[in-house]
Amino acid sequence: MTGETSGAQPGMYDRAQAKVYFLLESPANHNLARRIVIYFIMAMILSNVLAIILETKNELYLAYAPYFIAFDVFSAVVFTIEYLLRLWCCVRNPRYSAPVKGRIRYALSPLALIDLLAITPFYLPLIIPTELRMLRMIRLLRVFRVLKLGRYSSAFETFINVIKAKKEELSIALIMTVIILILASSALYLTEHDVQPEKFASIPDAMWWAVITLATVGYGDVYPITPLGKFISAIVALSAIGLFALPAGILATGFAETLNRRHEKDCDITVTCPQCGNRFNPHEEMSNGSPDGNNSSHIKDPDTPDHQ
Repeated sequence: MTGETSGAQPGMYDRAQAKVYFLLESPANHNLARRIVIYFIMAMILSNVLAIILETKNELYLAYAPYFIAFDVFSAVVFTIEYLLRLWCCVRNPRYSAPVKGRIRYALSPLALIDLLAITPFYLPLIIPTELRMLRMIRLLRVFRVLKLGRYSSAFETFINVIKAKKEELSIALIMTVIILILASSALYLTEHDVQPEKFASIPDAMWWAVITLATVGYGDVYPITPLGKFISAIVALSAIGLFALPAGILATGFAETLNRRHEKDCDITVTCPQCGNRFNPHEEMSNGSPDGNNSSHIKDPDTPDHQ
């Protein structure tokens, strides 16, 4: 395992660090302890989001303020310990193996920054004195703790992979949307400015109408009244149907491709026994009723022997 000492048995420090890394970073299906850690953190995240939402009801917050405050302190302690432990054991990952530079690189990674953002609203008022209104705004930033779910959700990871795989197609769709937005708002400004100078005072003002029309919302607060303006508005509204269907189709295709690749990868795993040298597919063994068809992972439990 990465990070073990060169001796026959790693020291107590290395074993403790390896065990913490295993509990925080290994897949959820490894053992019961790892599942407990994942479910506990996920429950804490969801409970925090619910508490933040309920705190916006002033009468409810005033009635149960001590409980809200106590839960906030407890959550901040838990998330702080989690962040510090991840920062401590990240050197077990080959990407962050350097004791100082590796930890700095890890601290600047997106997931680590999200973890830091989750605890910052608690400590910031303690460091920098703020007025009551600013304090409330800072406390509302705790809602960003919901982003921590991405670390424990394979669905979130799949979504990120789809975005990365289809970034070029999505960029083209975004550029097309911006172009149509500019053309539509410019056209309505030219046709409606003279008859509605207060609503179409400039192209940026007309962009509000264009955004609402392209989104097919149609609030009705700004709309054309000239025949040419209505004709242009109808074209823009019809084009918006296909325009918004384009990114949806790209994402749907990306999800299908990603899930198919994952299925093929899971079904095409060949394992070599280190003792007998035989090669076998764990999924085929499980389908044949073999009790030894367990999945393997690059993160090994430090308390588990290499071969049983």
